[in-house]
Amino acid sequence: MKKNIVLLLALFYFCFLAFAQDEDFHHPELEWQTIETEHFYVHFHNGTERTAKEVAGIAESIYKPVTEMYNHKPDGRVHIVIRDYDDYSNGGAYFYDNKIEIRCPALDYELRGIHPWLWNVVTHEFTHIVQIQTTMKFGRKVPAIYLQWLNYEAERRPDVLYGYPNVILSYPYSGFVLPAWFAEGTAQYNNPALNYDYWDTHRDMILRMYVLSDSMLSWEEMSVFGKNSLGNESVYNAGFSMVEYIARNYGVDRLKDISAKLSKTFCLTIDDAIKSSLGITGEQLYYKWKEEKLDKYSTVRDSLKGCLTKEEFIEGEGFGNFYPAFSPDGKKLVYISNKNNDYLSQSSVFLYDLEKKDAKEIIAGVRSSLSFSPEGEFLYYSKITRYNPYFSAFSDLFRYNIKQRKEERLTQALRAMNPKISPDGSKLVFTYGTDGTLNIGVLDINKKNVIKLTRFSNGEQVYTPVWSVDGRKIAFGFSKGHNQSICIMNSDGTELRILPLEGDSRNPFFYSDSVLFFSWNRNGIFNIYCINLTTGELKQLTNVLGGAFLPAVNKENKLVYVSYTSTGYKIASTSVADNEKTIDTLELNIIKTQNFDDTVSSHILAVDKCLRSASDENASYSWQPENISGDTIYKEIIRDEHAKPYRHFFTSTSVYPFLRFDNYNVSGTALDNIKLGVYLNSTEILDKLAFFCGLALNKRLERDIFAIFDYKDKLPLIYKIGLDPSVSLELYNITRKHDAKFWLYIGNPTPDTMQARITYNLFEADFSITQRIYSDRARIKLLYAISRYTQDFGAWWHPRYGQIPATRSTYFIGNALSVQFKFNGILNSISKAINPVGRVLSFAYYYDIDKFNPRDSAKYESGLRVPVYSPYNFSRLEFSWIEHLNLPLKNQTFSIALNTAGILKKDSIDDFFNYYIGGFAGMRGYTYYAIGGNKTAYMNVTYRFPVSNELNFKLMHLYFKRLYASVFFDIGDGWYGNKMPAISSWKKDVGFEFRLEAFSYYLYPTRIFFSGSYGLDRFERRVQDVTLGFRNIKYGGEWHYYLGVLFDFELTDFYPHRFMR
Repeated sequence: MKKNIVLLLALFYFCFLAFAQDEDFHHPELEWQTIETEHFYVHFHNGTERTAKEVAGIAESIYKPVTEMYNHKPDGRVHIVIRDYDDYSNGGAYFYDNKIEIRCPALDYELRGIHPWLWNVVTHEFTHIVQIQTTMKFGRKVPAIYLQWLNYEAERRPDVLYGYPNVILSYPYSGFVLPAWFAEGTAQYNNPALNYDYWDTHRDMILRMYVLSDSMLSWEEMSVFGKNSLGNESVYNAGFSMVEYIARNYGVDRLKDISAKLSKTFCLTIDDAIKSSLGITGEQLYYKWKEEKLDKYSTVRDSLKGCLTKEEFIEGEGFGNFYPAFSPDGKKLVYISNKNNDYLSQSSVFLYDLEKKDAKEIIAGVRSSLSFSPEGEFLYYSKITRYNPYFSAFSDLFRYNIKQRKEERLTQALRAMNPKISPDGSKLVFTYGTDGTLNIGVLDINKKNVIKLTRFSNGEQVYTPVWSVDGRKIAFGFSKGHNQSICIMNSDGTELRILPLEGDSRNPFFYSDSVLFFSWNRNGIFNIYCINLTTGELKQLTNVLGGAFLPAVNKENKLVYVSYTSTGYKIASTSVADNEKTIDTLELNIIKTQNFDDTVSSHILAVDKCLRSASDENASYSWQPENISGDTIYKEIIRDEHAKPYRHFFTSTSVYPFLRFDNYNVSGTALDNIKLGVYLNSTEILDKLAFFCGLALNKRLERDIFAIFDYKDKLPLIYKIGLDPSVSLELYNITRKHDAKFWLYIGNPTPDTMQARITYNLFEADFSITQRIYSDRARIKLLYAISRYTQDFGAWWHPRYGQIPATRSTYFIGNALSVQFKFNGILNSISKAINPVGRVLSFAYYYDIDKFNPRDSAKYESGLRVPVYSPYNFSRLEFSWIEHLNLPLKNQTFSIALNTAGILKKDSIDDFFNYYIGGFAGMRGYTYYAIGGNKTAYMNVTYRFPVSNELNFKLMHLYFKRLYASVFFDIGDGWYGNKMPAISSWKKDVGFEFRLEAFSYYLYPTRIFFSGSYGLDRFERRVQDVTLGFRNIKYGGEWHYYLGVLFDFELTDFYPHRFMR
C-alpha cells in the first residue's frame, strides 16, 4: 500500500494552527520560581523578581473590579508568566488556558502614549481573560469544532488504492465570536474606575487625523487585524473610542450584556448581539459614533484655521519616520524610516542630502535615535540583534563609518538603547535596563567602560537622553506613571531639574546650553516648544493639526521634526525664526539628586492627575471598587509571599471534536466515508512541554491516530555549551481496509473469483532534535524514524478447501537517520501569506536501513515460517530552493522553485521507494503518481498579481480581505539510475491559481485557494496489475483542479514529494 502518512500530519497542523502557542526561542539557562496568591500563580525567572512581586500585588488588586464588572470569575487560578530575555514589550492573554504572558520592558510605542506599564498590561490582559470567557459558546474546554473534507484524485494505477488529495478543507465552528475592536476596546477601557489606561493624546491624534481626512476604518475593517502597524493600532484606537461611546451613551453594563449575547450558540457576528442589547444595528452604532467624532474634531480643526505652521515634507513615504539628526555641517540629514515596509519594526537609516533632496538607505534594521560624531565620520545608533548564545533579542550600541560603509559593534548584550554622542566625541549617553526598569548610562568609547549615572530600581523609565552643547548637562524623558516629563541633570548624574510642564513633555534637544527644544501636548496636541533654561521663557515653535515630535535644528535655524498626518509620521521642516512665539515664563527649580525618586514621583503624580481630569473620556464615571484609590497607580505593591521553586503546571486539556468526510473508499457508502474524531492538546505553562494528539474512526473502524510530544528545556550537558535544541517525538498510525478480488484456477479452464478483505496497518515513530544555527531563521534537525507496515489478509473461502484462515505479514521494516537544514527568509509583510517575498532553502540527507518483503516471501526453519526480507540500505538527498522576487509593479511577484530528490545508487531499486512530483504540491497538470522514479527534479515559475488588495467586505461571519491570481509553468521528470533524461523530454504543464484571504469569526485566518493545471505532454506508464499482468496507463492532455480551505496557502512544507510508503 502506497500511502503518505505525513499527509495526516499536514492536515492536523493546519487544523490546529490558530491555537498554536509556540515559544520560538526557549531559554534553558533560566531558573524559574512561582509566587502563589489567592487568584493567581505568578511565574518568573531569575532577574525578574521585582516585576513578579509587583505583578502579584497588581493582579490581586484588580481582580475584584474586573470580575464584578462582567460577573464572571475564571474557573481556577490564572497563571501569569513574566519574561525578560528580549528587549521587547508586550502582553498576551491565552483565554482558553487561563494564562497571561508579560514582557518586563515597559511599552514605549510611537503610536501610543506612556502609561504605567505593569498596571496597564496586567489589567488589560486580565480583562481579556474575563471578558472573552463570557463570550464562549462551549466553555473553556472546547475552543472549536471542525468540519473537514478530503477528496482524492481518480488514480488510474491498479497498484494504488487511491490517489493523492485534490480537495483539502478544514473549517472551524468557533467557540467564541469577537471582533478585534470590541476585544481590544473593552480591554483598554477595562474598568472605568481604575484609570490604568486612558484616552491619551497619541490615541486622540491618530483618530482625529483619520476622521478629518475621511479615512476612518470602516465598520468591517475595524473587526479584524491583518493590517500594517498603523492599521492594527487604529483597530485598538477605534475600539477604545467606540466602547467608551457605548458605555457613556447606553451604560457600562451594556458591555457585559453584549458579551453575554455573543455566547449564544448560533450568534455568528456581533451585529446580532448589538441589535439585541442596544436596539440598533452595529452599523447604526458605528455611524452615530462616527458623526460624534466628526463634530468634535471639526471644531478642533476650525479653531486652528489660519494659524497652522507651513510645513515642508522631507520624507513623506512610509508611516514610521523618526529621529531626524543633522550632520555637523548641516548639509545632510539622517532619519529612521519604514518606507516600503508594513511594520515599524522594519525600519532603516536613511541619509538625505538637503541640497540634492534625495535619500538613500544606508543601514537596515535600526529603530533608535541617531547621532553623528563631531567630525561627521561616524553615525551612532542602537539596534536589536540575536547574536548571543540563547538568541535573546538584545539591543546594543553600534557605530557606522559612513565613508567606508562599515558597521562596528560597541557593546555586547548591554541592552542599551537610543545613544547620543558627546560634543567632544568621547562618550555615548544611552538608556539601558532590566526587570522593567531603565537607567541612564555613559560609555567611554575609547576605554569601552560603562558609567551608571542613575540607579533606579522600582520600574522607572527614562527616554532619549541628549547632551548640552558644552557637554556639561544631560536632558532626558522620565516616567513612573502616565506620560513623560523632561529632566535635566549634570553629566556626572548630580543636580536635577524637572521642567514643570503639565501633561506629556518629551524629546529634548539642546539648541544651545541655555535653550532646550522639546515636544509637549500643552493644548491637547503635541507641538514643538523651546524654553530658556536661564530665564524660564517658553516659546511655541509649531502649530499643527496632527502632532509634532523629535525636534532637531541646524546652524541655519532650520527646524526639522516628525509631523503626524493622516497617513502616519513624516519628516517635516520649517524655519525657527518664522514661528517663534513667546507664550509663558516658567519658574525653574533645582532638585538635588539624592531626593530624585520621591520628588520626581510626586511631581509627575500631580501632573498626571491634572491631565487625566482634563482629558480622560472615562472621567465621568465615579464608581470606585472597594479599597482602590486613584493614587495606587503609582505605588508599587510588593507582596511578602515567599517565592517557591517552579513546578510544572499544565493547561487544561483542550478538546477539538471534528467531523471529516474522507472519501478515499470509492467502493463504500457515504457513511463509510464519514469519520468522527477529536484532537486533544495541552501545554506546560512555560512552553517547556506540550502534547498534541488526535484520533479519527469511521464505520469500518479504519483509524487515523497521531501523538506529538515536544520538549523545550534543558538537555544535560548540551545547554552548558550554549545549545538549546528542542526535542520531539511523533507517533502515527493509520489503517485502511480494501476488499480485494483475485482469481484462482481450481480444475477449470477459467479462473474462479475469490474475495478477501485486506487491512493495511502503517506505523511510524519519529524522534528529532532541532537547533537554530547562525540566525533565527535557520534550523538544523537530526531525525531518527522507524516504520512498520503490515497487512492483514482476512479469512476467505476456497471452493475446495473451505475457509482459509486470516494471515498477517509485515511487509516493510524501515529505519532512517537524517540530517536536515532549513532556512526561511520570507519577509514579514501584510501579504506574507498570500503573496510571499523572500527565500526558502531546505536540504536533507537520509540514510535508510530498510527491509522489504512485498510478496510475503518466507522460508521454514525448525517448522516455523520465517519471512524473507530483501535488504535496502541506501542514502538519499532532497533539495529545495524557492525564490519569491518583487517586481517593479506594486504587489506583483515572480517566483522560481527548484526541487530535486534522489536515491544515491547507480542501479534502480524497487519503485516502492520512489519519489513522486505530481499532484497538489507538485506538477498539478498530472496526478501524483504520474511522474516518479528513484530520482526526480522539477522547476516551477509563477507570476502572481493582485486582483484586489482591499476587498474589505463581510458575508455573515466571513470577512474577505484580498484576492490574488497567478499563472504558472512547471517542467520536471523522474528517472532511475544515474542517467538523467534530456530536459527536452521532461514533462510540462501550465496552470492558474486564485488565492482568497479571509477571516472567519473575526479571528481565524481563512485561506481559500483554487487552481487548475493542464498537462502539456501525453505519455504512458507501464505498471503491473496483479490480476491482469502489465498495463499501460495514460497521462497528460487533460485538466486537473484543486481546492483548499485551510489556515495557510503554502502546502510544500507539509506535503513531501516522497511517499512514506
